[in-house]
Amino acid sequence: MKILRYLFFFLILLFATFISYQLGTKKDNLNNKNTSKKCPFNLKDKKGILKKYYQNSFLEADVSFTPEIIENPKIIKLNEPFNFFEFEKNLYKTSVDKGWSERNFDVDGDEKEERIISANIAMNHAPHIALVIKNDKIIFKAEGTNVWIEKVFDGNGFVLKKTIDWITGEEQIIRYFPKDGGFIPLWKQKSCRVSIN
Repeated sequence: MKILRYLFFFLILLFATFISYQLGTKKDNLNNKNTSKKCPFNLKDKKGILKKYYQNSFLEADVSFTPEIIENPKIIKLNEPFNFFEFEKNLYKTSVDKGWSERNFDVDGDEKEERIISANIAMNHAPHIALVIKNDKIIFKAEGTNVWIEKVFDGNGFVLKKTIDWITGEEQIIRYFPKDGGFIPLWKQKSCRVSIN
């Protein structure tokens, strides 16, 4: 009889644990759900607290959404010759700006630094071009507004940042990994400016 009482008590405890876990999971899912992925991200300011401090409608902060796996990614393989003089003559330059910048870091995991070039190809804001150059060959190229290649800790690929929409502050980062002599995008993440309503 004592064993049945302990078994009954154990089953009740197990059932209560299961129910509390299920309720906690549902609550977490509701709290973490992105209700809107539209940019700008609208922050409700019902009491007008933020509007006292911010004169325009945009905050400096960005909201980042959950990273997404890229379905059916395609390997980007380039092997184009890079002629620096031809490249430079097509850039937008001012008297104080040469129109391009260069950094060096490893992006393909071979522990040798590649040349990372960012340049303005029209005006001084956009569009831009970002290149990865290895042995005088372009092995990766991206064009668009405010494109920028950023170093990752282990040299195993890179992060490509780009602006999708200046007005809403929508930006995107895409994580590329080296694969079969090219680069494959595996995940992306969107962020945007906060707007006060």
